[in-house]
Amino acid sequence: MTKIEWTQREGTKGKTWNPMRARNKKTGGVGHFCEKVSPGCKNCYAETFQKRFKNPVRYAAQDADQVEVFLDQKKLVQPIGWKKPATIFVCSQTDLFLHHYKNEWIDQVFAVMALCPQHTFIVLTKRIKTAHQYMTSIGGVDDVRLDGFRDAMVEGMAQKIYHDRTGEDPSMWLAVHFPLPNVWLGVSVEDQAAADQRIPVLLDTPAAVRFLSVEPLLGPVNIEPWIGEAICASTYQAAGENFDRCDMTGNPCDGISWCIVGGESGHNARPMHPDWARSLRDQCKAAGVPFFFKQWGAWAPVTEEEIPDKFGPVCDPFRTMCSNGFIGGLSLDSAFLHAPHRWPQCFPQGADGDASCTHAYVHHIGKKAAGRLLDGVEHNEWPEVKS
Repeated sequence: MTKIEWTQREGTKGKTWNPMRARNKKTGGVGHFCEKVSPGCKNCYAETFQKRFKNPVRYAAQDADQVEVFLDQKKLVQPIGWKKPATIFVCSQTDLFLHHYKNEWIDQVFAVMALCPQHTFIVLTKRIKTAHQYMTSIGGVDDVRLDGFRDAMVEGMAQKIYHDRTGEDPSMWLAVHFPLPNVWLGVSVEDQAAADQRIPVLLDTPAAVRFLSVEPLLGPVNIEPWIGEAICASTYQAAGENFDRCDMTGNPCDGISWCIVGGESGHNARPMHPDWARSLRDQCKAAGVPFFFKQWGAWAPVTEEEIPDKFGPVCDPFRTMCSNGFIGGLSLDSAFLHAPHRWPQCFPQGADGDASCTHAYVHHIGKKAAGRLLDGVEHNEWPEVKS
């Protein structure tokens, strides 16, 4: 079980599944490994967990030689034994498409997902180019990946467990077509640069459902070019009609089907301006895209009226910030992480003469206390699953 909010879909159990593992060569502890690739990775929660597994490595390329990554066969077949429908976050402690993982391992992961149509598997990656390369190679001209995928279903441990527990022959799944209807593929987007780089590749990648995890949200993000009518009118105008999804023949697909938004949690969390979350909520609403507000994170908004009684001085001008990301001439990281914390932080209107900046205050109270109400509303929307 997991408490991750967006896995808590009605009629399913929320779970995580981590078949990709890492054994620490020095301690023998078995945990996980990944490598940070963008600003959103800076305060990675999974990295902090590794000491619990006696695997005290940084999620960095220079620590890769300290671990041996492998596909854990016992973890691999877990979903086959979960009989009740579940919404499963795949590789919650790492990235399924990390370059250290062999395609043959990924084949086996997809084979298990194909053998478990009762579950919904959520695959979230920052390495969408690698995911695109893998997914478009299945059923390609030479069918190399499709053959590997089929071999994994018929000859791997998943086949044996499936047969032992169900009495059925999984060879019937050899006719499966991609994309798998129970696998949702998403990208992490922390700022506009990540959105511009990753979302177009996601839209060109076969998947039954494509989604965005805009967490931790570190700045304003415009996703309008890739949602709703915009995606049909621009990207796929030549098709002459709207297709429900992309298939292996290259037929075009829907745009983004779901958007998760959240602030950063943890001791060194960076704050999220309320307007950034509001903007994404409004963009999704206008385009008819399901919106899920996961959390404020460690920082919660506070009204100006609450400040004098609760917090004393309004703010330290050195760390002032506005809704377009400006912070006193410094970057978000340097301004907030290399100066002593004071509560609350000030997001002032018109900082440094910028009239477009809107005014807000946030204070550091922790994820639980901050909650997940956006303007008094809890947003719990999931995409509609198409048959």
